[in-house]
Amino acid sequence: MVETSRPLATDSAYSPSLANLRSLLAIRAIALLGQAGVLAYVLTVSKTTASLRGMAASLVILALLTVASLWWSTRARDVSNLQFLAQLMVDVIGWSALMYYSGGADNPFISYYIVPLVVAAAVLPWRYTWLVAAASVGAYSLLLYFRVPFPLFSPHAAMGHAQGSIHSLGMWFNFLFSAGLITFFVVRMAAVLREQEVREMERREDRLRHDQILAVASLAAGTAHELGTPLATMTLLVEELQQDESLGRQAREDIELLRQQLLQCRGTLAELSDTAELSAAGARQVRATDRFTRTVVEHWSARRPRVSCRVIIAGTGPVPMIAFDQTLPQALENLLNNAADTGSESIEVTVNWTGKTVQIAIRDHGPGVQESLLRSLGAGSDGLGTAALTEHRAALQNRGGTGLGIGLLLARATAERHGGQLQLANAPGGGAIATLTLPVGGEGA
Repeated sequence: MVETSRPLATDSAYSPSLANLRSLLAIRAIALLGQAGVLAYVLTVSKTTASLRGMAASLVILALLTVASLWWSTRARDVSNLQFLAQLMVDVIGWSALMYYSGGADNPFISYYIVPLVVAAAVLPWRYTWLVAAASVGAYSLLLYFRVPFPLFSPHAAMGHAQGSIHSLGMWFNFLFSAGLITFFVVRMAAVLREQEVREMERREDRLRHDQILAVASLAAGTAHELGTPLATMTLLVEELQQDESLGRQAREDIELLRQQLLQCRGTLAELSDTAELSAAGARQVRATDRFTRTVVEHWSARRPRVSCRVIIAGTGPVPMIAFDQTLPQALENLLNNAADTGSESIEVTVNWTGKTVQIAIRDHGPGVQESLLRSLGAGSDGLGTAALTEHRAALQNRGGTGLGIGLLLARATAERHGGQLQLANAPGGGAIATLTLPVGGEGA
């Protein structure tokens, strides 16, 4: 397809999974166990619960939310970005309540705010990560001034109020600096990794699709080789029959028609051989779009004289040039064959162009295209699915058509190899439109 500029990584590359959610819940459970240990230690040393009720209540509520989230994760099929963001905000809000009742910014566990921030940077899109960062910094800032004193976490009381405030302010600046670095650089690095993964997946899909096309081409080459001998034998027998003077006029006309058909088959096999050689050599031609289209349509119409095909030049201005190899005319003929095999008696081929692309649209008046095939072609993930092609072929045969469906597969692969794309849609009022989009190239670009 024609490449367009896009951001470094899109939201579609971000997919928080249930496994990531369970990992987050496990981290939260470990942190809660640490705070429960602190609570148990204070109870053992002070023998009082007067100042621990808020902390204990926060621990219980967070623990219940964690258990409920874990239960939900065992029954859910997927987790969305917003659901994952909600769990991170539960971490921030719940931890803020715990810190408020246990010394606020003096609590050494205040640095746990980094954990949801790092998780957000690694899993969620950047705008959600900045939201978690803002919530974490805001909560930390409030805890500098609003908190319930906790004797266990007041090591700076002996230093005096000024020194303790400077120490807490220094910790806050350190957190702010760390949060900024994590939010910016970790998000950027995660985006690069996701982009690389997406590109590698696309390359694997391209290799798989090209391997499939190569298999089809190898089969076609082998079939052409095997057909050469019987065609030569039939041609020889037809020539011998033409020399039989006892044959009547009708028989001679039939034999002459048979000879022409055999010559056409041999010519097609020769074209296949030439196409394979030129494709292997990487040779490409440059031709005006209208001339290219008319030549292919005229060549195809000679073999399908019962179908009316009209070429419409809808573009304005200078006709652009396109660069192509021998597989592109065959791809266009495959699309024409598919249109004719629907039973349509007339076909319109419309040629249009913009500044950088050329569109060749083939419109038939047949029964249209199955929705499953449209979805398979539009998905673009693994080419045209075998099941969709089989369903489309069966539908055509039920309506009297003879399409085999594989022409779409070959046409799409050819279009992508030329830097273009193939789009298939049902036309208003019936029939289908196959649009071949190609980049402008050559001397006329």
